[in-house]
Parts: sequence; C-alpha cells; structure tokens
Amino acid sequence: MFTQIYFFISLLFVLFSPLNLFSETLDVAVEAEAAILMNAESGKILYEKNIYASYFPASITKIATAAYVLKFFSDKLDVLISADQDSIGWVTEEAKRKSNYTLPAYWLVPGGTHMGIIKDEQLSLEDLLYGLILVSANDSANVIAQYIGGTVPAFVSHLNAYTKQIGCKHTTFQNPHGLHHPEHKTTAYDMALIAKEALGIPAFCKMFGTVKHTRSQTNKQEPSVLVQNHPLLKQGKFYYAKTLGAKTGYTTLAGHNLVAVAKDKERTLIAVLLKTKERDQLFKDAIKLFETAFQQPKVERLLLKQGVQKFSQNLPWASKPLKAYLEEDVKITYYAAEEPELQCSLEWLNLPPPIQKGQVIGQVYLTDKEGSLKKYVSLKAGEDLSISWAFWMKQYFEKSSFLIKGMKVFGIICILIFLGGLGFQLRRR
Repeated sequence: MFTQIYFFISLLFVLFSPLNLFSETLDVAVEAEAAILMNAESGKILYEKNIYASYFPASITKIATAAYVLKFFSDKLDVLISADQDSIGWVTEEAKRKSNYTLPAYWLVPGGTHMGIIKDEQLSLEDLLYGLILVSANDSANVIAQYIGGTVPAFVSHLNAYTKQIGCKHTTFQNPHGLHHPEHKTTAYDMALIAKEALGIPAFCKMFGTVKHTRSQTNKQEPSVLVQNHPLLKQGKFYYAKTLGAKTGYTTLAGHNLVAVAKDKERTLIAVLLKTKERDQLFKDAIKLFETAFQQPKVERLLLKQGVQKFSQNLPWASKPLKAYLEEDVKITYYAAEEPELQCSLEWLNLPPPIQKGQVIGQVYLTDKEGSLKKYVSLKAGEDLSISWAFWMKQYFEKSSFLIKGMKVFGIICILIFLGGLGFQLRRR
C-alpha cells in the first residue's frame, strides 16, 4: 500500500531564480516562411516560425514515403520490382493545370528528377529507395508505391493514414514524390514529426546518411552510381560536418524546402525550412539554426536541496510528523533551449512502527510529460519515530475490550452448559 502526493516542478521553480537562457536564440532570423528546430529524441521545439501553417512540400515528401516503406517493408529490400508504364508515364504541367488537376496526381512531368527507369525494367526495392533518397527520383517513388500499395493511389492512402498515426494533423499527400498538386500540403511541424519518426528506423538512417550507392545491373541497364549531391553533405561552400542527412524539395509554387538532421555530442536536431526564395539561403539558415543551438551551454537547476525537507507526513501512531531528508540534491541539467517539462511526485512507503533515523521512507520521482521516469532519489527519515503513549493506550484498551468481550462470551457458554446439566439432573429425578 502506498500513499501518494503529487506536485509539479513548475511549483518548485518559484523557490528559485527563473532561468531564461534561450533568449539569445530568439534573435535568430531565417528567411524561410516557416521553420522549426526540434530535438529528435525528445521532440522539444527549440525554434519555431509559422510551424502550423500549410505549405507545398515538394520533394521532401519522399522522406515520408521512405519512412513508411522502411518501417513496414524493410524485409523486402531484395525483391525485384518491375516498372509499368503507369508508374513512369508523364504529362505536361500545363496539361495538369488545364484539367484542374483531375489527372492522376502521381503522373510525372518533364524536367522532374528521376533515375531513368525504363518500362518493364526490374530493380530491387533497395536500389529504388536509394534512388528516392539520393537523387530524389520521382519515377522511383511511383514504382515503389505501385508495388507496396498495389496501385499508387492506394499507397498514398496508406501513407496518409501513417502520417496521421504518428501525430501529423495538417498533412495530406496526393502522391509519393511531391510534384505539385493544390491539395498536397504539410506543415513545418508535421515534417519534423515525420523526420523524427524516420530517424527511429535503422534502415532509413543508413540510407539517409549515404553519399554514394551503386545501383545493380538490371534487365535493361548496366550498373550505375547514384550520388547524393546535397551541399550540406558534400565538400564545398555549405558543407556541414555535423549533418547526418538532408533532403531538399523545390517546385515553382513550393519554393525551396529543406529537411536536415545534424548531431553534436549527444544531441540530434531536426531542422525544417519551408518556402525559401533562394536555394543557398536554405543551407545558410539551417547551419545558423544548428550552430545557435549547439553552442548553447548546459544549465543546471536545483529542484530540492539536500537535508531536511519542508514536507512531512502525519502518521496515526506517532506523536509528531515524520520528517524527511535527502542525502543529495535533486537537480536536473539541460541545454538552455530545452528546459524539460517535468513532474515531480513524492511517494511515501507505508511502514510499520517504529521508524529509525536514516530508514528509507519513500521516493522522489521525476517524470516527463509522457510519464517516463527520468530520475528518482530515496527519501529517508530525519529522526527516530516510535509509537506515541496515547496511541499505545488506545490500542491496549481496544485489545483489552476484545479480551473482556471474549471472556463474557466464554462465561455465557459456561452458564448455558451448567444450566443444561442441571436441567438434565432434575429430569432424572
């Protein structure tokens, strides 16, 4: 049995000087219309700008496509898939507009990125995925979708259900590659969630961080080398050594978009930038966001100081409250931009008397907003505590009363037995 008392860290914070060390990053300016910087492990948002506004994602859609496929079909990477005409066929962008976008949203358009897939060519799912991620191949996206979903529209339906499942509330995809459609939209926040989910898939992480992959020989073509051409990943003006992976997207209406992941020490961060006018500005903004966060120091906050605590417990058998003390400070450390949302709970053990000084009498727990335990510290008795004289007397008389009642019952039974015996003797006479 336990008695629980809950209080929130926010209530404890009033005992200490408030910290606001993230103010330096509030001055960061990015040219993208929408942007977010998120911790890939905790989901903590370090920076935000219009993160719930809807935008056309263009080719960063392919992160969602790859994540979904590798989440549920990573055991089929060796399967050979035959490309049908519907997957690699195309119409002009003008034709799509004139039809008011009633033509299939997945049909390709001239000039889009591709890996040169030929009708009836057989490629492995693995090679198709590398083509999707490294060279942003629209034809690869359709061939993958047709195989996984049976039809491309069926795949897109499953993809949308998947994004809703992981928490995306403002994302609707019309195709697996990101070519323009007026209803193909997402948000910076949703794309960060998708990237966070993708980073939890080992096969995705491996492909996302690959710079070069050799596509195997097929029934139609000789082997070829697929090369990641992302400025953050290759030596050059915008090379950023901390980058784990990155994906750009562009259409005339979407502008320049970017999802990038970088790691420094124990922290992995996700940056999403939507609708930037100049392509180079994407990489400048991404590096600026990453470096501002990575350069911040760690902060230590004292929550409960070691020694006798202000809280105590009244026990029915004790003459005074049970005082508690901590042998160590309860404190947390975090980066300035990532002050955690924690709950502190005090759990008393229901112990029989007496209690000795130094005996463990409970625990102090720190949990995050999802209820995951982050830290706990044992709470100990600050002094000896024995049964009070009043409680002892009460117990004694309660026990005595029970004995007296028992004796009365026993006496009645004896009298009944005596009377029964006497009546028997009288009847014999």
